Amino acid sequence: MVETRQAVLAGQACCAAENPVQAEPAPDAKKILVILAADCVGKGDDELGRKIMINFIRTMKEMGGDLWRLVLLNAGVKLAVEGSEALPQLQELAGAGVGILVCGPCLKVFNLFEKKQVGEITNMLDIVTSMQMADKVISLA
Repeated sequence: MVETRQAVLAGQACCAAENPVQAEPAPDAKKILVILAADCVGKGDDELGRKIMINFIRTMKEMGGDLWRLVLLNAGVKLAVEGSEALPQLQELAGAGVGILVCGPCLKVFNLFEKKQVGEITNMLDIVTSMQMADKVISLA
């Protein structure tokens, strides 16, 4: 099975995870995966939306050991790069053992591949597999 997964990853056009995320929750904890597909929340005032997103990320630590993985897709990858206001909060979550998966193709589209500061560069296969493994998936765009 490992050989099959490696063959699939090797055959993908872009960005197989360099180091698979190893963070596993405590046996009695739920595995909650949060997907952030934007760098701001809602429509209307983007500055307000960015502040809401940063506050959401800051507040995620209240989920405790149940927060298992955080997936950053599309413009959400901008949260994990140098200069991002959310970077200290994401680094704190990573330091607490939360696995952060950052979409490699998305980083490339935004020309941010070299500026990523937190998380593991990953691909859709790892994201979908993580979604399957999670007890709960929360998506915020």
